[in-house]
Amino acid sequence: MVIDRIEEQERYYTLHPLMESCFAFLAEAADLEPGRYELEDGVYATISEFETRPLQSVDLEAHRQYIDLQYCISGGERMSWAYVGELNTLREDPEHDNTFYSGNSTSVSIRPGMFYILFPGDAHRAGCHHEFPKHCKKAVVKIPVELM
Repeated sequence: MVIDRIEEQERYYTLHPLMESCFAFLAEAADLEPGRYELEDGVYATISEFETRPLQSVDLEAHRQYIDLQYCISGGERMSWAYVGELNTLREDPEHDNTFYSGNSTSVSIRPGMFYILFPGDAHRAGCHHEFPKHCKKAVVKIPVELM
């Protein structure tokens, strides 16, 4: 997993052949309406606005077919991370590329202008809070692993 500020994005262009174009999409994300956006080569993105959920009310999840590039546009969220090899599998939803887990995780506050990249070994809880809900606008870009 990677967590950084959008100003540092160039460091991560070499992680995937489409990473630079994914960050180019994020440069326009603040002006986009919520919804799904089809990009190139099987990459797609969603823009969403929501109220965060209590951290412990959400199961950890991970994806096998996609890398997540998640970007906080406004508001903020608490996200939690754990390595899937140290977790217990709860259930699988292959149709939606989700596997859900339980176990210990580490959480961090994500503020506007921050992004994080999650690989198949990275379980996460996103869109959460510890103490009180926040309104959050974020972009999630799904990048196919097969192109790596």
